Amino acid sequence: MLSIVDNSRPFTLPDLPAVAADIAARLSAAGFTDAPHLRQALALAEEAGEFVGAVRRHYGLARRTGSFDDVEAELADVVITAFVTAETMGIDLERALAAKLGVVYTRGWRES
Repeated sequence: MLSIVDNSRPFTLPDLPAVAADIAARLSAAGFTDAPHLRQALALAEEAGEFVGAVRRHYGLARRTGSFDDVEAELADVVITAFVTAETMGIDLERALAAKLGVVYTRGWRES
């Protein structure tokens, strides 16, 4: 597939849609075919929760500690899962992000 598997070239963010399509296809081939939309929505929520847990551990807000590497890895899981979810649900994530950024940048900012 891509460099992630064969290391023939370095991974770049523009690879994410193709990576997401590959992961979604591999999930289907492995038999994860029941309610794929729901499965991915739940997976995204799970990954977000794991990211929050890693942040809490890293910043001393949990019973045990954690490294910043864990925070980075969990955030990467969130991003990957978001792209796989978009692929599974047929969402044009580039279009959706552009539309949402248009809203974000017109909300205004708090004056300091």
